[in-house]
This record gives sequence, C-alpha cells and structure tokens, in this order.
Amino acid sequence: MSRSVSPIEIVADSHDRCGEAPIWDAQRQRLVWTDIESGLVFEYLPAAGQKSILNQGLTVSGIALNRTGELVFGGAGGLHLWKGQGHYRTIVAEHKGMPMCFNDIIADPRGRIYGGTIYWGPNGMERRGDLYLIDGNGEARIVDEGVELANGLGFSGDNRTLYFADSAARCIYAYDVEADSGALFRKRVFVRVPPDEGIPDGLTVDREGFVWCALWYGAQIVRYDPGGTVERRVRFPVTQVSSLAFGGKDLTELFVTSASEPWRSHLAPPGFNFNWPDFGGELFRIRLQIQGKSEHLADLK
Repeated sequence: MSRSVSPIEIVADSHDRCGEAPIWDAQRQRLVWTDIESGLVFEYLPAAGQKSILNQGLTVSGIALNRTGELVFGGAGGLHLWKGQGHYRTIVAEHKGMPMCFNDIIADPRGRIYGGTIYWGPNGMERRGDLYLIDGNGEARIVDEGVELANGLGFSGDNRTLYFADSAARCIYAYDVEADSGALFRKRVFVRVPPDEGIPDGLTVDREGFVWCALWYGAQIVRYDPGGTVERRVRFPVTQVSSLAFGGKDLTELFVTSASEPWRSHLAPPGFNFNWPDFGGELFRIRLQIQGKSEHLADLK
C-alpha cells in the first residue's frame, strides 16, 4: 500500500558511509546524526540550511539528548556523555567483563538509557548481543538477551510499550514496560519483515501511535499501524535507507538517513543487486501532515 506524500528532498549530501541515529534537538532546532564508519557526528540547522561537523574521531552508532544539554553517544567503545569536540566522559564500557558495543540507544521517561549491543565482524555475527538498561549513575543490567543485530528503538505514546528492531531476525519486537524498574515483559513479534523487503533498521513512533521503520536493502520506509499492519510505504531512490526521526518546529518533517557503503551480507534479499548505482549516503526530508513526538531526555550524571 502506498499513500501520497510530499516530494523527498535531499537536505545534506555528505556521502555518509553509514548515516544513522538521527534525533531532533528542539531546544537548538537542529537535527543531529552520525556517520558511523567515518567517525563523524553532524548537525543540520533547517532555518539556515546549514550542515556542520559536531565531533570527529569517536565511533558513534546511537545518540540521545541529555537533560543538562549534552549529547549521549553510544558506540563500539560504550556509552559516553559528550560536551564538545574531544570532550566526553565514558559512562559505561563493559558489563561483567564483556565490552559493550552499542548500536541504537534511546532514553526512557525517567532518563535511563536502553541500548542494544552488537558483535559483528567481516564474517557476520561473532556472538549474540543484549538489550541493556543503563541508569543515570551508569549502572547497567540486561533486560533482554540473545539479540542478533540490535537496531531501532521507540516508545509508544503512553510509554507502556517499547519497540525494538532485531535486523538479522527481520523482526520488530514489542515489550510491555514496567515504569518503575524499567523491566520488559511479554515480548512478542510486532512485525516480521519479509526477506524480499529488506531488513528493519532504525525506527520511530508518531503521535498517533504508528511505527515508522527504515528498511535497509529495501529502498523504503514503512508506517505500521498499532496492530502491525502496513499503513503506507514511502519508496526511496536509494537502497540502504537506515533510520529516521521527526523534526522541525511542529515535528511534521521526517528526516531519513542512508548509507553509501554497500554492506554485503547474507541478509540481503534474494537477487539483491550489489552493483546498484546509488546505495545512499544522503540525508533526506519529507514534509508530512502527520506529527511526530519528542524523544525523552536522558538524565546521565
């Protein structure tokens, strides 16, 4: 199913090798995102149409906003509280002797961070990862385990449900959330993505409770209703669509990241063309009549 949408605009063409983790910073009216493979974090100011580098030299895969104005970075070296170029403090880097290689992260209503870990090498998965909950003081605990390829995270409007994409399993899972403890219960499959549609990557939830997900290899983003049924598809001119976030003054602009460096994996759809002329690398924007919701702020000390 496809619905009419406004044209897809390119707002930044930096040829990101792996553009990911977009998040809207309402206080500064900017979008922040990362190019994982290049070790760069960018900001885009829509009012000025200006893109600039915020940080370089640190591998960042996931980003959250902290209540005190800093950014929270998750990546191969753990979870960090970032204050400026070269100025960051590592909150947590290992758990019971295991290095924590984070991919996507998200803050919950109480300022804690959920983050999934990944352990992939040139030959695929080296070991399964976990889904962690990190308190403001840096104490970490596992809330789910056995994750193949941790990716997008998003909360329902009432914060009672957490959505989590495991790309290698081709599933978006849903959990019930216990607000006080942050524990997750009643894990179930929200969406199972067919092999020929790509794999679920970054996701976000709009104000109506619909889940938007970028399908890597699939050249599309998909909006699912609260029951997991496809409500619409938005096709893209690039195949490696990676993540998405609502932004703009009224949160009706959907920013979408992509990746220029082809990822040759067994997860590609049957017959996928690795000689495709344009895998991605641009930051896109779509103006919608649908409103997103603000992400929660972390409260790391």
